[in-house]
Amino acid sequence: MKFTHARHGTAILSCAVAVVLSPAVASADPPDPHQPDMTKGYCPGGRWGYGNLAVCDGEKYPDGSFWHQWMKTWMVGPQFYYDCVGGDEPLPGPPPTQS
Repeated sequence: MKFTHARHGTAILSCAVAVVLSPAVASADPPDPHQPDMTKGYCPGGRWGYGNLAVCDGEKYPDGSFWHQWMKTWMVGPQFYYDCVGGDEPLPGPPPTQS
């Protein structure tokens, strides 16, 4: 009987040590709202598309520019592109220039 108590005590002690010495849970920083990620469905500036074109926008910077990710589906599969753009058109132009 004394050996079973020793086994139980050893098991409880080893579990307690494992809980106390276990590493902390890792956590990631929140995503940058300016960088859209179409593959994860993260489009803080909006998302739209038609046909074989899909667009995902990030939040605008103070100067009005923003990151514009778009995907075109070709015969070889989807191709992703990033552009820094400015304007409110569906297919925006280049970002504002610094003066």
